[in-house]
Amino acid sequence: MRALFSIVLLSLGLSGYAQTAINKIIPMQAGQKVQLEFDYPELIKVTTWDRNEISIQGSVSINGGENDDAFQLSSALSGNTWRIESEVRNLKNLPHRITVMENGKKMVFKNKAALKTHDPNNYTNYKFYSEGVEMDIVLEIKIPKNMATDLRSVYGIVEVKNFEGELTVDATYGAVDATVNEATTGQLKAETNYGQIYTNLALKIAKGEEEDFHTLITAKLGNGPDYNFESKYGNVYLRKSN
Repeated sequence: MRALFSIVLLSLGLSGYAQTAINKIIPMQAGQKVQLEFDYPELIKVTTWDRNEISIQGSVSINGGENDDAFQLSSALSGNTWRIESEVRNLKNLPHRITVMENGKKMVFKNKAALKTHDPNNYTNYKFYSEGVEMDIVLEIKIPKNMATDLRSVYGIVEVKNFEGELTVDATYGAVDATVNEATTGQLKAETNYGQIYTNLALKIAKGEEEDFHTLITAKLGNGPDYNFESKYGNVYLRKSN
């Protein structure tokens, strides 16, 4: 079974800015699992809810809305596991943009000539300057409670809040920012190779390693599902829930 996610183009006339809205519901059955694999969303928010379905909502802007159709989300059921993944198609051939920060404001130009026209006297002296495909992608995902979930993100930050269920998060270049209810969490594992682990939890560490840029902690908190959080190059933030 396969499904392609629906998209709706929204035009924001005041700014001349366009983006694509993502809105998808996937019905789930008891005993199923979910595996999510994303490359370019810069922020992925994940939580659980009481419904027997997965909800994915968000927004996509690629080159100011001109290339939003390059972003695709697809889903497929294999056995008892739903696999949901993203792709920016033909990324290498998409037009590049120039992004700068001017007085704390992000500005995007189609080419160097447009940037020089904007500021002919200072067009190479910005504190931040980058060339590439300009992408702004945010996803908010709701998973049925108590459903085992594996989420892998290459470049984005993964934000976890009020998640009731077994969860593994691997954010390669981004960070993991997780709010944890200590009483309803079983074993907590956090790991990073080149980042840091920050927490305000009252952890009783059962196992800890720190050597050659590698940091690993394992702790037993309370009674509930296990959490595994890893970022190879970014930080892991473990926050106490209110």
